[in-house]
Amino acid sequence: MPRALPPLALFAALALALTGCAPASKEVAPEPTAVAVPFESEEEALAAAVEAYARFVEVGDSIGRDGGLNAERLEEVATGELLKTSLEGLESWVEKGWRQVGAAEFSDVTLQQFWDKGVIIYLCEDVSAVDVFDATGQSVVSADRPDFYYFQVSFEATDGSLLVSGRERWREHC
Repeated sequence: MPRALPPLALFAALALALTGCAPASKEVAPEPTAVAVPFESEEEALAAAVEAYARFVEVGDSIGRDGGLNAERLEEVATGELLKTSLEGLESWVEKGWRQVGAAEFSDVTLQQFWDKGVIIYLCEDVSAVDVFDATGQSVVSADRPDFYYFQVSFEATDGSLLVSGRERWREHC
């Protein structure tokens, strides 16, 4: 049986913005870039990251329950290559008729680092209550899928808020 993970486990790596040059005679608006989010303390940076990740999980679970439809909702909570890869992965959910039941949770969040344009945290994600079913109603989740994943999650400050820009397995167990 194929192994499937909740939509959030389909997300991958980092963000990169490109800017171009324009002729001097034309007025051109600048490309959007990361906007500094001034954190006063580690606690403030961690709280902002936890809030942003909670929204990311909520949106990802909602898209999974909708069978991958309207996956562009991820643009509200993710950015860069992670967003691109996630949207591509969710297209296959629609094609295969997959649908998620249940919701992921996370805990044991620790701050790795923060700076004016981003944050990196570690967390334990619990997918034990998540299952994915195909169009016939059969689970596509492998029986030996771990219930917990330990991730390093990166955030980029964009338009004054944090967006998830990367997520990778950090350790085998939480």
